Amino acid sequence: MADVLYVGLQDDDKIVTFGFDAGAAKLVPRAETPAVGAPSVFAVSPDRRTLYVGYRGTPGIESCRIDSASGALTSLGRVATEHPPTYLAADRAGNYLLSAYYQGAYAAVHPLGSDGAVSG
Repeated sequence: MADVLYVGLQDDDKIVTFGFDAGAAKLVPRAETPAVGAPSVFAVSPDRRTLYVGYRGTPGIESCRIDSASGALTSLGRVATEHPPTYLAADRAGNYLLSAYYQGAYAAVHPLGSDGAVSG
């Protein structure tokens, strides 16, 4: 799998994917993925096949398939949340996604489908 870094640009509604140029010791932009709703927090599934994105502007959580060769993202779907998630983490088995919220002071557990997609 390619080593990549995902950066959420909230004001630009996109996720920028960077690769690593070891020879030059720097990050290299690879791709930009539209992410309307102000992407803010991320988590990766234990198998590194799915990226979970929490949105601050339009509260929700999106599941994105990660291309193993390039690191490119493809949306698997999004679920709405009452408040913007502050923290995301998948359980070790990849069956559930934990989300925590400052607003409302609560946490939630979301089941994950066999494809890694989050549900309500």
